[in-house]
Amino acid sequence: MSQDLAELERKASQLSGAERAQLAMHLLESLEPLEVGDVQEDWRIEAESRLAEIECGKARLVPADEVFNNLHRRPD
Repeated sequence: MSQDLAELERKASQLSGAERAQLAMHLLESLEPLEVGDVQEDWRIEAESRLAEIECGKARLVPADEVFNNLHRRPD
């Protein structure tokens, strides 16, 4: 690890949790820039689609306990 990176890590560790989260988001976005509005709109459309499937009976809701029990019974 370079000295510059080590120094950045040391300084970042002194930031508040909110500041570290903001820095992390900035760094991630710099790797793969996203149009946040587009992503939010895509999720809104997906959520509405899923809700419509639930309301018309096309999708079956599964309680979390059942999901986790099924996962524990699956072979590795």
